[in-house]
Amino acid sequence: MFMLQNNALLTGWRPRRLALVVACAAAVSACAPLPPQRDAAQMKTAADFATSATFAAPAVAWPADHWWQAYGDAQLNVLVDEALQASPDLATARARLDSAEAAGVVAGAALKPQVSANGSLSDQKLSSNYLTPKAFTPSGTHGYGQATLDLSWELDFWGKNRAALAAATSEQEARRAELAQSRLVLAASVADAYNELARLYAAADTAQAMVTVRDTTAKLFAQRYANGMETLGSVRQADARLAQAQGQLVQMQESLALQRNRLAALLGAGPDRGLRIARPTLNFARGYGLPSALAADLLGRRPDVVAARLLAQAQASRVDAQQAAFYPNVNLSAMVGAQSLGIGMLTKPGSSMASVGPAISLPLFNGGRLKGQLRGAQAAYDEAVASYNGTLTRALQDVADNAASRQALDARLQRAQEAVLAVRDAHRIVRERYQGGLATHLDVLTVEDTLLDSLTALTDLQSRSVTLDVALNRALGGGYQAAL
Repeated sequence: MFMLQNNALLTGWRPRRLALVVACAAAVSACAPLPPQRDAAQMKTAADFATSATFAAPAVAWPADHWWQAYGDAQLNVLVDEALQASPDLATARARLDSAEAAGVVAGAALKPQVSANGSLSDQKLSSNYLTPKAFTPSGTHGYGQATLDLSWELDFWGKNRAALAAATSEQEARRAELAQSRLVLAASVADAYNELARLYAAADTAQAMVTVRDTTAKLFAQRYANGMETLGSVRQADARLAQAQGQLVQMQESLALQRNRLAALLGAGPDRGLRIARPTLNFARGYGLPSALAADLLGRRPDVVAARLLAQAQASRVDAQQAAFYPNVNLSAMVGAQSLGIGMLTKPGSSMASVGPAISLPLFNGGRLKGQLRGAQAAYDEAVASYNGTLTRALQDVADNAASRQALDARLQRAQEAVLAVRDAHRIVRERYQGGLATHLDVLTVEDTLLDSLTALTDLQSRSVTLDVALNRALGGGYQAAL
Protein backbone atom coordinates (compact mmCIF):
# COMPACT_ATOMS: atom_id res chain seq x y z
CA MET A 1 0.00 0.00 0.00
CA PHE A 2 1.50 3.31 -1.06
CA MET A 3 0.74 6.33 1.15
CA LEU A 4 0.76 9.96 0.02
CA GLN A 5 0.09 12.55 2.71
CA ASN A 6 -0.16 16.35 2.80
CA ASN A 7 -0.33 17.87 6.29
CA ALA A 8 -0.02 21.56 7.05
CA LEU A 9 -1.10 24.17 9.55
CA LEU A 10 -4.55 25.61 9.06
CA THR A 11 -3.10 28.79 7.63
CA GLY A 12 -0.82 27.24 5.03
CA TRP A 13 -2.27 24.20 3.33
CA ARG A 14 -4.56 25.76 0.68
CA PRO A 15 -1.80 26.52 -1.88
CA ARG A 16 -1.06 22.80 -2.04
CA ARG A 17 -4.48 21.82 -3.37
CA LEU A 18 -3.14 21.71 -6.92
CA ALA A 19 -0.47 19.26 -5.83
CA LEU A 20 -3.16 17.12 -4.21
CA VAL A 21 -5.21 17.03 -7.43
CA VAL A 22 -2.12 16.00 -9.40
CA ALA A 23 -1.36 13.34 -6.81
CA CYS A 24 -4.93 11.99 -7.02
CA ALA A 25 -4.69 11.71 -10.80
CA ALA A 26 -1.38 9.91 -10.53
CA ALA A 27 -2.81 7.62 -7.87
CA VAL A 28 -5.76 6.62 -10.02
CA SER A 29 -3.50 5.77 -12.93
CA ALA A 30 -1.18 3.75 -10.69
CA CYS A 31 -3.75 1.77 -8.70
CA ALA A 32 -4.22 -2.00 -9.02
CA PRO A 33 -6.02 -2.94 -12.27
CA LEU A 34 -9.53 -4.35 -12.09
CA PRO A 35 -10.06 -7.88 -13.44
CA PRO A 36 -11.93 -8.18 -16.77
CA GLN A 37 -15.71 -7.87 -16.72
CA ARG A 38 -17.61 -11.14 -16.41
CA ASP A 39 -21.11 -12.39 -17.17
CA ALA A 40 -22.92 -12.17 -13.84
CA ALA A 41 -25.86 -14.40 -12.93
CA GLN A 42 -29.30 -13.01 -13.80
CA MET A 43 -32.36 -12.99 -11.56
CA LYS A 44 -35.44 -14.45 -13.19
CA THR A 45 -38.70 -12.55 -13.57
CA ALA A 46 -42.31 -13.64 -13.89
CA ALA A 47 -41.99 -13.38 -17.67
CA ASP A 48 -39.48 -16.25 -17.62
CA PHE A 49 -42.18 -18.70 -16.48
CA ALA A 50 -45.20 -20.03 -18.37
CA THR A 51 -48.09 -19.99 -15.88
CA SER A 52 -51.23 -18.73 -17.62
CA ALA A 53 -52.82 -22.15 -18.19
CA THR A 54 -52.00 -23.51 -14.73
CA PHE A 55 -53.19 -20.39 -12.93
CA ALA A 56 -56.45 -20.05 -14.88
CA ALA A 57 -59.09 -19.79 -12.15
CA PRO A 58 -61.86 -17.51 -10.91
CA ALA A 59 -60.35 -14.23 -9.74
CA VAL A 60 -60.26 -13.64 -5.99
CA ALA A 61 -58.55 -11.11 -3.76
CA TRP A 62 -55.13 -11.64 -2.24
CA PRO A 63 -55.18 -12.95 1.35
CA ALA A 64 -55.75 -10.44 4.13
CA ASP A 65 -53.11 -9.90 6.79
CA HIS A 66 -55.09 -11.86 9.41
CA TRP A 67 -56.32 -14.49 6.96
CA TRP A 68 -56.99 -17.11 9.64
CA GLN A 69 -59.89 -15.06 10.97
CA ALA A 70 -61.89 -16.12 7.89
CA TYR A 71 -62.35 -19.55 9.48
CA GLY A 72 -64.72 -18.05 12.03
CA ASP A 73 -63.18 -19.71 15.10
CA ALA A 74 -62.46 -17.30 17.95
CA GLN A 75 -60.25 -19.84 19.71
CA LEU A 76 -58.03 -20.16 16.64
CA ASN A 77 -57.63 -16.37 16.55
CA VAL A 78 -56.47 -16.41 20.18
CA LEU A 79 -54.02 -19.25 19.55
CA VAL A 80 -52.41 -17.57 16.55
CA ASP A 81 -52.07 -14.29 18.46
CA GLU A 82 -50.44 -16.13 21.37
CA ALA A 83 -47.99 -17.84 19.04
CA LEU A 84 -47.02 -14.58 17.34
CA GLN A 85 -46.30 -13.04 20.73
CA ALA A 86 -44.37 -15.84 22.43
CA SER A 87 -42.81 -18.13 19.81
CA PRO A 88 -39.02 -18.62 20.19
CA ASP A 89 -38.71 -18.84 16.40
CA LEU A 90 -40.05 -15.30 16.03
CA ALA A 91 -37.75 -14.09 18.81
CA THR A 92 -34.82 -15.47 16.79
CA ALA A 93 -36.00 -13.69 13.64
CA ARG A 94 -36.44 -10.42 15.55
CA ALA A 95 -32.90 -10.71 16.93
CA ARG A 96 -31.56 -11.17 13.39
CA LEU A 97 -33.40 -8.04 12.30
CA ASP A 98 -31.97 -6.09 15.25
CA SER A 99 -28.48 -7.26 14.32
CA ALA A 100 -28.99 -6.20 10.69
CA GLU A 101 -30.25 -2.79 11.77
CA ALA A 102 -27.17 -2.34 13.95
CA ALA A 103 -24.94 -3.31 11.03
CA GLY A 104 -26.70 -0.67 8.93
CA VAL A 105 -25.89 1.99 11.52
CA VAL A 106 -22.23 0.93 11.50
CA ALA A 107 -22.09 1.03 7.68
CA GLY A 108 -23.72 4.46 7.59
CA ALA A 109 -21.21 5.83 10.09
CA ALA A 110 -18.39 5.35 7.56
CA LEU A 111 -19.92 8.10 5.40
CA LYS A 112 -19.84 10.67 8.18
CA PRO A 113 -16.99 12.60 9.81
CA GLN A 114 -15.56 10.96 12.91
CA VAL A 115 -14.66 13.23 15.83
CA SER A 116 -12.87 12.16 18.99
CA ALA A 117 -11.32 13.87 21.99
CA ASN A 118 -7.92 12.68 23.22
CA GLY A 119 -5.73 13.66 26.10
CA SER A 120 -2.56 12.43 27.74
CA LEU A 121 -0.48 13.35 30.76
CA SER A 122 2.92 11.86 31.56
CA ASP A 123 6.16 12.45 33.44
CA GLN A 124 9.29 11.92 31.36
CA LYS A 125 13.04 12.23 31.65
CA LEU A 126 14.67 12.91 28.29
CA SER A 127 17.95 11.33 27.21
CA SER A 128 20.78 13.80 26.73
CA ASN A 129 22.42 11.42 24.23
CA TYR A 130 19.48 11.10 21.78
CA LEU A 131 17.87 13.66 19.45
CA THR A 132 18.95 16.92 21.06
CA PRO A 133 22.35 18.03 22.28
CA LYS A 134 22.92 17.79 26.00
CA ALA A 135 23.01 21.57 26.33
CA PHE A 136 19.45 21.83 25.00
CA THR A 137 18.01 18.81 26.80
CA PRO A 138 15.96 19.62 29.93
CA SER A 139 17.43 18.00 32.97
CA GLY A 140 15.39 16.05 35.47
CA THR A 141 11.82 14.79 35.15
CA HIS A 142 9.20 16.98 33.52
CA GLY A 143 5.48 16.67 32.97
CA TYR A 144 4.13 16.48 29.43
CA GLY A 145 0.53 17.20 28.50
CA GLN A 146 -1.53 17.06 25.33
CA ALA A 147 -5.25 17.53 24.67
CA THR A 148 -6.67 17.39 21.15
CA LEU A 149 -9.92 17.26 19.25
CA ASP A 150 -9.37 14.96 16.25
CA LEU A 151 -11.49 14.77 13.10
CA SER A 152 -11.24 12.30 10.24
CA TRP A 153 -13.47 11.98 7.22
CA GLU A 154 -13.07 9.42 4.46
CA LEU A 155 -14.04 11.05 1.17
CA ASP A 156 -15.92 8.26 -0.56
CA PHE A 157 -15.00 9.25 -4.12
CA TRP A 158 -15.41 5.75 -5.58
CA GLY A 159 -18.53 4.73 -3.67
CA LYS A 160 -17.05 1.95 -1.54
CA ASN A 161 -18.74 3.07 1.66
CA ARG A 162 -21.98 3.92 -0.13
CA ALA A 163 -22.01 0.41 -1.59
CA ALA A 164 -21.38 -1.06 1.86
CA LEU A 165 -24.30 0.96 3.24
CA ALA A 166 -26.53 -0.18 0.35
CA ALA A 167 -25.59 -3.80 1.12
CA ALA A 168 -26.37 -3.35 4.80
CA THR A 169 -29.69 -1.66 3.99
CA SER A 170 -30.72 -4.45 1.62
CA GLU A 171 -29.77 -7.08 4.18
CA GLN A 172 -31.72 -5.22 6.85
CA GLU A 173 -34.83 -5.24 4.66
CA ALA A 174 -34.21 -8.90 3.86
CA ARG A 175 -34.21 -9.71 7.58
CA ARG A 176 -37.45 -7.78 7.91
CA ALA A 177 -38.96 -9.90 5.13
CA GLU A 178 -37.62 -13.03 6.81
CA LEU A 179 -39.39 -11.97 10.01
CA ALA A 180 -42.61 -11.66 8.00
CA GLN A 181 -41.95 -15.12 6.54
CA SER A 182 -41.44 -16.53 10.04
CA ARG A 183 -44.74 -14.99 11.13
CA LEU A 184 -46.48 -16.48 8.09
CA VAL A 185 -45.01 -19.94 8.63
CA LEU A 186 -45.91 -19.85 12.33
CA ALA A 187 -49.50 -18.73 11.72
CA ALA A 188 -49.92 -21.40 9.04
CA SER A 189 -48.42 -24.04 11.34
CA VAL A 190 -50.86 -23.14 14.12
CA ALA A 191 -53.80 -23.18 11.70
CA ASP A 192 -52.66 -26.54 10.28
CA ALA A 193 -52.23 -28.04 13.74
CA TYR A 194 -55.61 -26.69 14.82
CA ASN A 195 -57.27 -28.14 11.73
CA GLU A 196 -55.60 -31.48 12.45
CA LEU A 197 -57.05 -31.31 15.97
CA ALA A 198 -60.49 -30.81 14.40
CA ARG A 199 -59.89 -33.81 12.12
CA LEU A 200 -58.87 -35.97 15.06
CA TYR A 201 -62.04 -35.02 16.92
CA ALA A 202 -64.08 -36.06 13.88
CA ALA A 203 -62.05 -39.27 13.59
CA ALA A 204 -62.70 -39.97 17.27
CA ASP A 205 -66.43 -39.49 16.60
CA THR A 206 -66.19 -42.04 13.80
CA ALA A 207 -64.29 -44.44 16.05
CA GLN A 208 -66.93 -44.05 18.77
CA ALA A 209 -69.70 -44.66 16.23
CA MET A 210 -67.97 -47.82 15.03
CA VAL A 211 -67.65 -49.04 18.62
CA THR A 212 -71.41 -48.61 18.96
CA VAL A 213 -72.11 -50.35 15.63
CA ARG A 214 -69.81 -53.28 16.36
CA ASP A 215 -71.09 -53.62 19.90
CA THR A 216 -74.61 -53.93 18.50
CA THR A 217 -73.39 -56.48 15.94
CA ALA A 218 -71.58 -58.53 18.59
CA LYS A 219 -74.73 -58.65 20.72
CA LEU A 220 -76.81 -59.62 17.69
CA PHE A 221 -74.40 -62.45 16.82
CA ALA A 222 -74.42 -63.65 20.42
CA GLN A 223 -78.22 -63.67 20.49
CA ARG A 224 -78.40 -65.66 17.25
CA TYR A 225 -75.78 -68.06 18.60
CA ALA A 226 -77.87 -68.60 21.71
CA ASN A 227 -80.80 -69.41 19.44
CA GLY A 228 -78.70 -71.87 17.49
CA MET A 229 -78.67 -69.71 14.37
CA GLU A 230 -74.99 -68.70 14.37
CA THR A 231 -71.66 -70.37 14.98
CA LEU A 232 -69.31 -69.63 17.88
CA GLY A 233 -66.61 -68.66 15.38
CA SER A 234 -68.83 -65.90 14.01
CA VAL A 235 -69.49 -64.62 17.53
CA ARG A 236 -65.78 -64.52 18.38
CA GLN A 237 -65.04 -62.76 15.11
CA ALA A 238 -67.60 -60.07 15.98
CA ASP A 239 -66.07 -59.77 19.47
CA ALA A 240 -62.64 -59.29 17.89
CA ARG A 241 -63.98 -56.54 15.62
CA LEU A 242 -65.48 -54.81 18.66
CA ALA A 243 -62.17 -54.95 20.55
CA GLN A 244 -60.38 -53.61 17.50
CA ALA A 245 -62.80 -50.66 17.28
CA GLN A 246 -62.33 -49.93 20.99
CA GLY A 247 -58.56 -49.93 20.49
CA GLN A 248 -58.89 -47.48 17.61
CA LEU A 249 -60.93 -45.18 19.84
CA VAL A 250 -58.18 -45.22 22.48
CA GLN A 251 -55.65 -44.47 19.74
CA MET A 252 -57.69 -41.44 18.64
CA GLN A 253 -57.77 -40.17 22.22
CA GLU A 254 -53.99 -40.53 22.40
CA SER A 255 -53.63 -38.64 19.11
CA LEU A 256 -55.81 -35.83 20.47
CA ALA A 257 -53.55 -35.49 23.52
CA LEU A 258 -50.41 -35.43 21.35
CA GLN A 259 -51.93 -32.81 19.05
CA ARG A 260 -52.74 -30.56 22.01
CA ASN A 261 -49.11 -30.87 23.09
CA ARG A 262 -47.99 -29.89 19.60
CA LEU A 263 -50.20 -26.83 19.61
CA ALA A 264 -48.92 -25.79 23.04
CA ALA A 265 -45.33 -26.04 21.78
CA LEU A 266 -46.18 -23.87 18.76
CA LEU A 267 -47.50 -21.27 21.19
CA GLY A 268 -44.22 -21.35 23.09
CA ALA A 269 -46.11 -22.61 26.16
CA GLY A 270 -46.03 -25.69 28.37
CA PRO A 271 -48.18 -28.77 27.76
CA ASP A 272 -50.78 -27.66 30.30
CA ARG A 273 -51.78 -24.93 27.85
CA GLY A 274 -52.90 -27.65 25.47
CA LEU A 275 -55.33 -29.03 28.04
CA ARG A 276 -57.33 -25.80 27.82
CA ILE A 277 -57.84 -26.04 24.05
CA ALA A 278 -61.47 -26.91 23.36
CA ARG A 279 -62.84 -28.70 20.33
CA PRO A 280 -62.39 -26.54 17.20
CA THR A 281 -65.42 -25.00 15.52
CA LEU A 282 -63.93 -24.19 12.11
CA ASN A 283 -66.44 -22.83 9.63
CA PHE A 284 -64.97 -23.11 6.15
CA ALA A 285 -67.06 -22.68 3.04
CA ARG A 286 -65.08 -20.83 0.38
CA GLY A 287 -64.86 -21.55 -3.31
CA TYR A 288 -61.58 -21.94 -5.13
CA GLY A 289 -59.94 -19.03 -6.93
CA LEU A 290 -56.63 -17.27 -7.53
CA PRO A 291 -55.67 -13.58 -7.71
CA SER A 292 -55.34 -12.10 -11.18
CA ALA A 293 -51.80 -11.33 -12.47
CA LEU A 294 -50.63 -13.85 -9.91
CA ALA A 295 -47.19 -14.68 -11.32
CA ALA A 296 -46.15 -11.03 -11.66
CA ASP A 297 -47.49 -9.89 -8.29
CA LEU A 298 -46.21 -12.93 -6.39
CA LEU A 299 -42.68 -11.49 -6.49
CA GLY A 300 -43.73 -8.81 -4.02
CA ARG A 301 -46.30 -10.87 -2.09
CA ARG A 302 -44.15 -13.75 -0.88
CA PRO A 303 -41.83 -12.64 1.94
CA ASP A 304 -39.38 -15.48 1.26
CA VAL A 305 -39.09 -14.39 -2.39
CA VAL A 306 -38.64 -10.76 -1.35
CA ALA A 307 -35.99 -11.73 1.20
CA ALA A 308 -34.07 -13.76 -1.39
CA ARG A 309 -34.20 -10.86 -3.86
CA LEU A 310 -32.93 -8.39 -1.25
CA LEU A 311 -30.08 -10.69 -0.24
CA ALA A 312 -29.05 -10.89 -3.90
CA GLN A 313 -29.13 -7.09 -4.08
CA ALA A 314 -26.98 -6.93 -0.95
CA GLN A 315 -24.41 -9.19 -2.57
CA ALA A 316 -24.45 -7.04 -5.72
CA SER A 317 -23.62 -4.00 -3.58
CA ARG A 318 -20.78 -5.92 -1.94
CA VAL A 319 -19.37 -6.59 -5.41
CA ASP A 320 -19.46 -2.82 -6.03
CA ALA A 321 -17.65 -2.22 -2.74
CA GLN A 322 -14.93 -4.72 -3.64
CA GLN A 323 -14.47 -3.09 -7.04
CA ALA A 324 -14.10 0.31 -5.37
CA ALA A 325 -11.32 -1.11 -3.19
CA PHE A 326 -9.08 -1.12 -6.30
CA TYR A 327 -9.12 2.70 -6.32
CA PRO A 328 -7.32 5.14 -4.01
CA ASN A 329 -8.67 5.89 -0.58
CA VAL A 330 -8.76 9.61 0.31
CA ASN A 331 -9.04 10.61 3.96
CA LEU A 332 -9.25 14.15 5.31
CA SER A 333 -7.95 14.58 8.85
CA ALA A 334 -7.69 17.55 11.17
CA MET A 335 -6.59 18.13 14.74
CA VAL A 336 -6.78 21.09 17.09
CA GLY A 337 -5.67 21.28 20.70
CA ALA A 338 -2.79 22.11 23.00
CA GLN A 339 0.48 20.52 24.13
CA SER A 340 3.15 21.61 26.53
CA LEU A 341 6.32 20.63 28.32
CA GLY A 342 5.14 21.02 31.86
CA ILE A 343 1.57 20.24 32.66
CA GLY A 344 0.99 23.66 34.13
CA MET A 345 1.71 25.26 30.76
CA LEU A 346 -1.00 23.30 28.92
CA THR A 347 -3.56 26.11 29.17
CA LYS A 348 -1.11 28.95 28.68
CA PRO A 349 -0.91 31.07 25.51
CA GLY A 350 1.42 29.57 22.96
CA SER A 351 0.52 25.94 23.76
CA SER A 352 -2.07 25.66 21.02
CA MET A 353 -1.51 23.37 18.06
CA ALA A 354 -3.41 22.39 14.92
CA SER A 355 -3.02 20.36 11.76
CA VAL A 356 -5.14 19.58 8.75
CA GLY A 357 -4.51 17.66 5.57
CA PRO A 358 -5.54 14.88 3.25
CA ALA A 359 -4.06 11.40 3.09
CA ILE A 360 -4.19 9.19 0.02
CA SER A 361 -3.57 5.46 0.04
CA LEU A 362 -3.66 3.31 -3.06
CA PRO A 363 -3.08 -0.38 -3.64
CA LEU A 364 -0.07 -1.19 -5.81
CA PHE A 365 0.79 -4.79 -5.00
CA ASN A 366 -1.16 -7.01 -2.61
CA GLY A 367 -0.41 -10.53 -3.77
CA GLY A 368 -3.82 -10.94 -5.43
CA ARG A 369 -5.77 -10.21 -2.23
CA LEU A 370 -8.10 -7.65 -3.84
CA LYS A 371 -8.78 -9.88 -6.84
CA GLY A 372 -9.51 -12.80 -4.53
CA GLN A 373 -11.90 -10.72 -2.45
CA LEU A 374 -13.67 -9.48 -5.58
CA ARG A 375 -13.97 -13.00 -6.94
CA GLY A 376 -15.40 -14.17 -3.62
CA ALA A 377 -17.98 -11.37 -3.64
CA GLN A 378 -18.95 -12.21 -7.23
CA ALA A 379 -19.35 -15.89 -6.34
CA ALA A 380 -21.51 -14.95 -3.34
CA TYR A 381 -23.68 -12.86 -5.66
CA ASP A 382 -24.07 -15.76 -8.10
CA GLU A 383 -25.05 -18.01 -5.19
CA ALA A 384 -27.60 -15.48 -3.94
CA VAL A 385 -29.11 -15.14 -7.42
CA ALA A 386 -29.36 -18.92 -7.75
CA SER A 387 -31.05 -19.05 -4.35
CA TYR A 388 -33.51 -16.35 -5.43
CA ASN A 389 -34.32 -18.14 -8.69
CA GLY A 390 -34.87 -21.37 -6.79
CA THR A 391 -37.09 -19.66 -4.22
CA LEU A 392 -39.19 -18.08 -6.97
CA THR A 393 -39.53 -21.41 -8.78
CA ARG A 394 -40.65 -23.15 -5.59
CA ALA A 395 -43.12 -20.36 -4.88
CA LEU A 396 -44.77 -20.87 -8.26
CA GLN A 397 -44.78 -24.63 -7.69
CA ASP A 398 -46.50 -24.14 -4.31
CA VAL A 399 -49.36 -22.30 -5.98
CA ALA A 400 -49.52 -24.77 -8.89
CA ASP A 401 -49.62 -27.78 -6.56
CA ASN A 402 -52.36 -26.16 -4.52
CA ALA A 403 -54.34 -25.34 -7.66
CA ALA A 404 -54.17 -28.94 -8.88
CA SER A 405 -55.19 -30.36 -5.50
CA ARG A 406 -57.95 -27.82 -4.92
CA GLN A 407 -59.49 -28.36 -8.35
CA ALA A 408 -59.68 -32.12 -7.70
CA LEU A 409 -60.97 -31.76 -4.15
CA ASP A 410 -64.56 -30.75 -4.95
CA ALA A 411 -65.10 -33.84 -7.10
CA ARG A 412 -63.48 -36.07 -4.48
CA LEU A 413 -65.65 -34.61 -1.73
CA GLN A 414 -68.80 -35.15 -3.75
CA ARG A 415 -67.87 -38.77 -4.44
CA ALA A 416 -66.98 -39.37 -0.80
CA GLN A 417 -70.34 -37.98 0.37
CA GLU A 418 -72.15 -40.17 -2.16
CA ALA A 419 -70.16 -43.18 -0.96
CA VAL A 420 -71.13 -42.58 2.68
CA LEU A 421 -74.82 -42.30 1.78
CA ALA A 422 -74.65 -45.48 -0.28
CA VAL A 423 -72.82 -47.51 2.34
CA ARG A 424 -75.20 -46.37 5.08
CA ASP A 425 -78.08 -47.74 3.01
CA ALA A 426 -76.12 -50.91 2.33
CA HIS A 427 -75.39 -51.32 6.03
CA ARG A 428 -79.07 -50.97 6.91
CA ILE A 429 -80.16 -53.40 4.20
CA VAL A 430 -77.55 -56.04 5.08
CA ARG A 431 -78.45 -55.95 8.77
CA GLU A 432 -82.13 -56.36 7.95
CA ARG A 433 -81.33 -59.26 5.63
CA TYR A 434 -79.09 -60.83 8.26
CA GLN A 435 -81.82 -60.62 10.89
CA GLY A 436 -84.13 -62.30 8.37
CA GLY A 437 -81.62 -65.02 7.66
CA LEU A 438 -80.97 -63.84 4.10
CA ALA A 439 -77.37 -62.64 4.62
CA THR A 440 -74.33 -64.13 6.32
CA HIS A 441 -72.26 -62.74 9.16
CA LEU A 442 -69.48 -62.00 6.65
CA ASP A 443 -71.83 -59.71 4.75
CA VAL A 444 -72.44 -57.74 7.94
CA LEU A 445 -68.75 -57.47 8.88
CA THR A 446 -67.75 -56.51 5.35
CA VAL A 447 -70.29 -53.70 5.08
CA GLU A 448 -69.21 -52.38 8.49
CA ASP A 449 -65.60 -52.22 7.29
CA THR A 450 -66.74 -50.38 4.17
CA LEU A 451 -68.74 -47.94 6.30
CA LEU A 452 -65.69 -47.22 8.48
CA ASP A 453 -63.47 -46.64 5.44
CA SER A 454 -66.03 -44.33 3.81
CA LEU A 455 -66.56 -42.24 6.95
CA THR A 456 -62.80 -41.94 7.48
CA ALA A 457 -62.24 -40.89 3.86
CA LEU A 458 -64.96 -38.23 4.10
CA THR A 459 -63.52 -36.86 7.34
CA ASP A 460 -60.03 -36.66 5.83
CA LEU A 461 -61.28 -34.86 2.72
CA GLN A 462 -63.28 -32.35 4.75
CA SER A 463 -60.16 -31.62 6.75
CA ARG A 464 -58.09 -31.39 3.57
CA SER A 465 -60.24 -28.55 2.27
CA VAL A 466 -59.02 -26.44 5.20
CA THR A 467 -55.47 -27.77 4.87
CA LEU A 468 -55.36 -26.69 1.22
CA ASP A 469 -56.79 -23.28 2.05
CA VAL A 470 -54.15 -22.73 4.73
CA ALA A 471 -51.49 -23.82 2.23
CA LEU A 472 -52.87 -21.43 -0.39
CA ASN A 473 -52.78 -18.52 2.04
CA ARG A 474 -49.18 -19.39 2.81
CA ALA A 475 -48.30 -19.84 -0.87
CA LEU A 476 -49.77 -16.40 -1.66
CA GLY A 477 -47.83 -14.68 1.11
CA GLY A 478 -50.51 -14.41 3.79
CA GLY A 479 -51.26 -10.73 3.21
CA TYR A 480 -47.62 -9.61 2.98
CA GLN A 481 -46.78 -6.93 0.44
CA ALA A 482 -43.48 -5.24 -0.32
CA ALA A 483 -42.54 -2.53 -2.78
CA LEU A 484 -40.51 -3.93 -5.66
